[in-house]
Order: sequence, then C-alpha cells, then structure tokens
Amino acid sequence: MMMCWRCSILCVNLLLLLLVAVLPRSITALASNNNNNHHINNNYSFRDSWSIITLGDLHMEDDMTMHNQARQDCLHALRDYPLLGSSGSSGGGNNKPFPLTRDYLQTLQESPAGDLTPNQLHLLLNRATMGELGQSHIVSLGDLGRGNKNSRHEPGDAGTTKCFQMAKQYLDGFAGIPYDLVAGNHDLEALSEFESDHDNLQAWMDCFHKPTPQFHKYIGTKTLLLGLSTVQFREAPYSSHEVYIDDKQLEWFQQMVESHPNEDGWKLLVFSHAPIMGSGLRVLQDVHIKSGCAWLNHCSSNTRNRFIQIVKQNPQIKCWSSGHFHLSHELQNTLVQVGSCTFVQVGVMGPKSTRDGRRQTRFFRGCAEDCIEIYSINHHVRVPTTTASPVDGDNQTDDGGGETKAEVRLDATIDLKTGGLIYAREQETNGDEGSGASTTTTTTERDQEWFQAYLPQEEDGCYLEDLDGSIGDTSSDKVCWWHMADGKVLGLHQGQVVEYDAETLAPLGVVVTEEQLHNREVLVVQNKTTLALVDDIKQDIEVVHPNADGSYWRKLSRSKVIRLDEQAREEVAKRWMDQNQRHRTEEDDIGKRNADE
Repeated sequence: MMMCWRCSILCVNLLLLLLVAVLPRSITALASNNNNNHHINNNYSFRDSWSIITLGDLHMEDDMTMHNQARQDCLHALRDYPLLGSSGSSGGGNNKPFPLTRDYLQTLQESPAGDLTPNQLHLLLNRATMGELGQSHIVSLGDLGRGNKNSRHEPGDAGTTKCFQMAKQYLDGFAGIPYDLVAGNHDLEALSEFESDHDNLQAWMDCFHKPTPQFHKYIGTKTLLLGLSTVQFREAPYSSHEVYIDDKQLEWFQQMVESHPNEDGWKLLVFSHAPIMGSGLRVLQDVHIKSGCAWLNHCSSNTRNRFIQIVKQNPQIKCWSSGHFHLSHELQNTLVQVGSCTFVQVGVMGPKSTRDGRRQTRFFRGCAEDCIEIYSINHHVRVPTTTASPVDGDNQTDDGGGETKAEVRLDATIDLKTGGLIYAREQETNGDEGSGASTTTTTTERDQEWFQAYLPQEEDGCYLEDLDGSIGDTSSDKVCWWHMADGKVLGLHQGQVVEYDAETLAPLGVVVTEEQLHNREVLVVQNKTTLALVDDIKQDIEVVHPNADGSYWRKLSRSKVIRLDEQAREEVAKRWMDQNQRHRTEEDDIGKRNADE
C-alpha cells in the first residue's frame, strides 16, 4: 500500500509539470493585457540558450591544487554569467539578448502563473527540474595526463588507465554538469601498458563510457556539438603526435553536418584536440610545424584539407575549438574567422603546461539566433569574490586572506544574424562586479622567440612569379614565397625555407633550417623545377630534392615507437659492447697472470 501511495503522488507531480509545460496560449494574451506585467520582460526564450566551458589540454599533475582552483573558477563563471535569452526577433531592431539574472528569476517565481508567457513558464520548469546549471555543458579537448617520458604507471601518467580514471574523477567534480571529451595525441601514449592504439583508445572509451571516439550533443533546440578524436599514435608513419582523424569519423562528421543544414537554423560547434589546416590559428614552428603535428591529419595529404572544405561549404558550422599548442589567448591569431566559422585557440589551466605563465579556459554563452559570446577565464588573474556563491570545495585566497576567483574577460562575440566576429576591446568582466579588463594583444620577450608560421598574403609584396636564379636575401625579415613548377608552394621566412599547403597556404613544414641556410643563397632554376642552395665562398651547390610523395618539407619527427625500438637496439648493442669489453679485460688479466707465472 505504501508503494502505491508514493506512486500516486509521483504521478500527480508529473501531471502538474506537464500541465505547466503545455498551458494554453491564451495565457500569452492575458500576460500582454495585464497591467501588472510591466515589470516582467518581453517574451524572451531560453530554449536555445546555453553555456559551455571548454577545457584545453588538461595535463594533470601530482599537485592538483591549481587544477582544482581552476575548476572552481569555471563554476563561478557559470553562476556569475547567466544564460542569455533571445527575443525571437529576426529583424534588425534594437532587441538584444536578455540575461537571466537571479533578480529576473525571482520576479518570475513571485508572479502569478497567469501573468507569465509560455516561454517564461518553460524556463521555470527547466530550472526546477535541471537546476541552476542545467543548460551548461563541459567539453575537454584531451591530453589528460602528464608527459610520459618515464611512465611510472601512476595516476596522471599520459594514456594510462590510471590517468583516465583520475581525469574522470576530476571531470565528475564539475558539480554534476554533463561533459564530453575528445582524445588528444598524449591520450594514446601508454606504450608500456597497451600493445596497440586500438587497445589504448578502447580503454579511454571504456573509462568514460563512450561508444565511439567521436561525440555529438544537442544542447538546445537548434544547437549541436560535434567532437572528433585522434585514433593513432604507435601506427603513425611519421610523428606519433600527429592528431589523426580516421576515415570513419570523417564520414560521420560530413553526414552530421549535412543532416543539420544552415537553412533549418542549425548552429554547429566543433571540437578537436588540434586545429584544422586553413584555420589561420597561431602555431609554433619549432614544436609543431617541424614535427609535422600542427594540424589534423597534418601528414595525410589526401584528407587534411577535407575539414576546411567542409567548413567553407557549410555556414552552419559557427565555431571550431582546439588546444594542442598550449598558447595563451592574448597572442595574435588565437581567434580567427574563416567564412562563417570562428576558430578558437584554447589555452591550458596547469602551471607546468603553460608556455608563458598564463592559465586560461574558454567560456561560451549562446543565445538562439542572436549571438555566441566567447570569454577567457583567466585563472592566473585573481579578483575578490564579493558575493557568496554556492561553490563546493576549497577556494584559493588572495594575499589579503579573502576569497578570490578568476577574472573573466569577454574576448569576442559572433553575431549570428550578420555572421560577423566582433572583437571586444573594453568590456566589463566578472558579472555585475566587472573589473574593467579589456582584450589586448601582448608580446613578451618569450613570445618573440616563438616562430609564428606566417600565412603568405598577396600584399606581402614579395610573391615571386618569374623565378630565375636567386629568390631573396636570407637575412631579410620579408616573407618571400613562390610556386614551383609542380605546384608546390615554398617560402623564405625568418631565414629558413618553409613549404606551404597549396590550397590553404597553411605552413606544412621546414624545408631548409636557418642553420642549414647559413651563408648560403637560395636559387630556383631550370624553369622552376629545381631548388638549390649555393655557397659562393666554398663554391658548393646542394640540390634540395622533393620527397617520394612530391612534398619538400622534411619529416624530422618519426614515430615514437620506431624511435623507442631504435633506442632499445642501441641499448642492447651498448650492453653487448660493455660485456664484451669486460670479457676481453678478464682474458687479458688471465693471460698476464699466466705470463708472470
């Protein structure tokens, strides 16, 4: 009997919720005519409003204090920056997104149901059933563990089962907010635990209960998230750290994009560990270009351009987020728009994985057909917490002993009605408290040491059409670039020869390094068919031959598995030599003693 009574109560509650959700539209007319409704905003809809926290390379550490602090910073940001409601107006009027503040919610809760619009009733129902963070989502861009040079099989070691378990515990700690993730290159690096990439990837999928490496998630009525994961490390023909999307995922991605067309009002946000070729994002030459692992499918000439082609053909792809480079959000070209898609570089939160001391996370707010706002959560910049927020866990304190949180800064807004990317310059931050910080581009001494792989432009003034002999001064800062007879694009940049992708002009790799080019002149001869280096002092000429696949850039980074096998053979040979030397020494000693006797 007790169970029947409880079931009856449950059914009544469910019926009440359904009634609230489907109240007749006559309520809308009643609300518009009610004189007491002036304090309630227009019929704003939050049905396709959402917030996304996007975590860059996680790279967990033995001391997780700063990671835990960053997690609390993200929860603070979600609570300080409420959802944005859409007015539903498709015209060019003055209607702007309306923030879902606590005061507005309180007003709705205190108003008679007959005074509320269906959208407002839906909002209250959604908040009651899903909670304050119900329309929030977390996406992790992979590389969960620390570097795996000397795996200890301890929690945090990249690609290991213990690493995945530790990362799951960390992500589960985001106040129960649902999350998705993609695999990065380091997530398949547990060579001593797994024999194959398949087994390593399967362990990652099993830990996070993922049926496939990729993911899709609907977070609004017309908003879809898509994620792509790397699937190879040991089997990579060149750099093991190339982020490789297999054909199966690529076909799935194309189908998902085409089945959610722009004409139907869809907005697609894509996530991958590394960016795609043609995105225009800033990249490190010494780390990723030389190694052939900067872009998705960097070394796969037959598929690497498929991604940008899909983007250009499908304006419903509004945003593509990636990590991999560990670069901060202040540097140039960390937000780049190509067509209708904004490519977003996501930094890191860990103190050991940052390249310049900045620790950052990306935060997005979406509002139906109105806009997508892109923020930086600056974990390295602490501001006072002036309001008591219900955040679980320990909060770091500032020098004065008070509770602090990260500065939150608006970087740009994607205007979904015009398609434009609007960069913020002087936007207030941290909700109502605002610190008045602005989006700036800074260049530090260390930044200048990093090679920004430049994309050639027509306005460079140094595109060489008629090649005959010398193509330029190797000491010049000017970017000179040209097409070889076979269609390959080469350029002289910062004293080295770089090859560019012919379609996107994205940098592929280094052909001749600065050291190799020292005191030598670059010549293109024989009707654009031959690249040569000439040393006038030594009267020496070296021809730079293309690779077997027709490319010129040097694959300087080989598979880690191959390198480890070579190291193992070298170690065996070294031990044999040492043992043989000891054996010879012992024989010599015996022979000497016999001679003395």
